[in-house]
Amino acid sequence: MTNNSWHLNVDKAIGLLAGIVDSSDDAIISKNLDGVITSWNAGAERLFGYTAKEAIGQHISLVIPLSRRDEEIAILERLRRGERVDHFDTVRVRKDGTTLDISLTISPVRDAAGNTVGASTIARDFTERKRIERALNESEERFRTLARALDTQVQFRTQELQRRNAEIVHQSERLRDLSGRLLQLQDEERRHIARELHDTAGQTLAALGMNLAQLAKNAKHNPAQLAKDVKDAQDLVQQLTQEIRTTSYLLHPPLLDQNGLASALRWYVQGLAERSGLGIDLTISENFERLSREIELVVFRLVQECLTNIHRHSGSRTALIRVRREADKIHVEVQDDGKGMSQKQLAEIESQGSGVGIRGMRERVRQVDGELTIESNALGTKISATFLAKTPSAKQQSETQQLGVA
Repeated sequence: MTNNSWHLNVDKAIGLLAGIVDSSDDAIISKNLDGVITSWNAGAERLFGYTAKEAIGQHISLVIPLSRRDEEIAILERLRRGERVDHFDTVRVRKDGTTLDISLTISPVRDAAGNTVGASTIARDFTERKRIERALNESEERFRTLARALDTQVQFRTQELQRRNAEIVHQSERLRDLSGRLLQLQDEERRHIARELHDTAGQTLAALGMNLAQLAKNAKHNPAQLAKDVKDAQDLVQQLTQEIRTTSYLLHPPLLDQNGLASALRWYVQGLAERSGLGIDLTISENFERLSREIELVVFRLVQECLTNIHRHSGSRTALIRVRREADKIHVEVQDDGKGMSQKQLAEIESQGSGVGIRGMRERVRQVDGELTIESNALGTKISATFLAKTPSAKQQSETQQLGVA
């Protein structure tokens, strides 16, 4: 091959290489070891915005942000040692001041003797890829945040469900307890009725039976005694009638429906005072109007239970009852001067609702949304209750009027 042919082939290869470099989409830049730009292809013009004329002869820091200048110093040091830099991700700046995320591959350029005289840089823009990555990262972070929030919500809802389930279980237990209490109160009431019938009507019937037997005997042998025995039998029948009527009234006094709370309380207090010898001072507000049937019954039972406790358990010989009406509220107080309760007993009653008759009182008062308080010491006990002054319904008023006519 002649020299001319060899030079022709070399020129052709150089021209072909230059064409490839110039038509590349990537920015291909060469620089010397001082960082001065020696070549700048069309891809570099498109990427950085500088023409080849503007860039060649300038220092490569033309496209390097101030915060990244130390990178170039380190790269030049590596090039002088003949090292290659592959896929170095960094940031560069365009002519218009905008920044680019790019990946650099930097290779040393050697002369014929093998000495490194410069570097060839291929820069590829991956700003869009970085944007997508950032968007993806942000999306993932939002998803994680949402997942954490969802997990928190699930935990919160789970705790809420557990709390509500515990409340339901608690309410169920309370309902079972209340049912047990109501059954116990019912049994106590039945025992009370049975005791009253046994102690009063039962004994009277026994005496009446003996009198009738004696009457039958005397009718044959002692006619003179007959009139006295008949009189005794009549007295026992009247006594039995009175005792049965009293027991019936204790179960549910007719006066409560017919004449209202004030009349029923006065009747009950008078009868109890006569039977027990208890000194009872009853004060009721003047013009005490009718209340709803439920309120009247609860107040009557409350006073009845309090007086029963005073008579049987307190040791007091007196009882003070105050029933007063203020605007839309009814206040009831029952007080004695008996032995009272210790602070420990009172605390147990307040916390557990137990005690002699206290459970029944609390249940009755709670049924009509009333409030019950207990005060007790060595000087006696005072039980106070407050109720809303609910008036009787039209149906109850009509039934009351019919009872009055009857």
